[in-house]
Amino acid sequence: MRILLAGGTICPFDSSRSCISSGYLGIEDGRIAFVADTLPTGFSPDRTIDCRGDLILPGFVNCHTHLAEDLFKGLMEEVNFEGLFYTTLFRWEALLDPEMVYWGSMAGALDALRCGVTTIADMYHYASATAEAVAEVGIRGHIGQKILGFALERPPHQTEHGIDYNFDFSAFSAQLNAAVEFASAWAGKAGGRITTCIAPHATNTLDREMLSAIADRAAAEELSIHLHLAQMASEREAIRVREGMGCVAFLEDVGLLERPVLGAHAIFVDEGEIEILRRNHVSIAHNPVPNARDAGVVAPIDRMRDAGVTVGLGTDAFEMNLLQTARFAVLINRIHAGRPDYLPAYDALAMATIEGAKALGLGKEIGSLEAGKKADVTVFDMSRFNTQPTREPVKNLLYYGDTCNVGLVIVDGEVVFEQGRFVRVDAERVLDELRRASDRLQARIAASATGGE
Repeated sequence: MRILLAGGTICPFDSSRSCISSGYLGIEDGRIAFVADTLPTGFSPDRTIDCRGDLILPGFVNCHTHLAEDLFKGLMEEVNFEGLFYTTLFRWEALLDPEMVYWGSMAGALDALRCGVTTIADMYHYASATAEAVAEVGIRGHIGQKILGFALERPPHQTEHGIDYNFDFSAFSAQLNAAVEFASAWAGKAGGRITTCIAPHATNTLDREMLSAIADRAAAEELSIHLHLAQMASEREAIRVREGMGCVAFLEDVGLLERPVLGAHAIFVDEGEIEILRRNHVSIAHNPVPNARDAGVVAPIDRMRDAGVTVGLGTDAFEMNLLQTARFAVLINRIHAGRPDYLPAYDALAMATIEGAKALGLGKEIGSLEAGKKADVTVFDMSRFNTQPTREPVKNLLYYGDTCNVGLVIVDGEVVFEQGRFVRVDAERVLDELRRASDRLQARIAASATGGE
């Protein structure tokens, strides 16, 4: 299939950092054939799409999310997240089943496409169900099966002396084996759209022996690692008490940073640990919206980026609007940095595209619009009131754009979302099944609270 996008403003997010007005982007056999200011001779498209008045960008890359947590939407927005996390959330997650995760992931993946996201990095339970949803929807997925240091049925609990993590090496070993089996079974599936990793939950929810075993297994299987890193004050304190060092230093000490690592959040890190991140080429997924919602401290991405750490963007749970995330990252980090010129629009959108791709180890294949790369493209309609008048389209999109501007989404050279319509999937059926799955989960939560079955 040959597709020609004609007449739009193209921002490739390549090394030139420049845009092409009234440009042409050709797609052939799932890859970008050319990006040019004039139409090359000899290219005969099967379909030409008029993009005059549009802004053409690489598809957004969401570096950290849990698609199926859509099932918990409405339950965790105005609570003490740390308290709920240890006392309740793990117990709720023990009530999930693969069918629930499948429909939650289907809904999350469709929401991602609606927001112009073409790649998600997901870590959760029943990862095969998420991978099946990703394959069906047509999005690109970097997916890992979550690994905990305890059985979900016997999660951590608060005591008068602190948190008892109920560490269980037998339960951990079963989860590690399942995670490796998933990574092996699904790597390269869905025509190469699915890549896999190994996903230990966090530094505090696994002990030293467990994290060391993960490091050894990841090295043996040549797997990358995606985990929560220095996300909570309680996590930092637990590692300080248990190991006498920070979370990042602890991971280096157990050998986990010898593999490619994507750390989500990285809020509670000091200058020495930022240097460890840089030295070990650890990438960070910045999640400013959920961190603010949970009254968290702003991650020091200004210092990370200045040090040369690769920083992408993530939405975490319940939403997929990466454009909103990029805008919020600009605003909150200007407060944090105390600089009104910090993180210009182009740099913020680079975090949502090429920097995110690099964070996932996919920068040679996606994240920028260059000949030979996979054709993951989002086209924004800039003719709407919120983005007019359009004198500087990149600034207009970052500061004023919204999901209503997403007109076309292409993944692997295939149109998967166009003018509000999902091409591959019946969205109404997904919504119906999501509601049924959510109702079943709510019934289980209610029954567990009263001691019922």
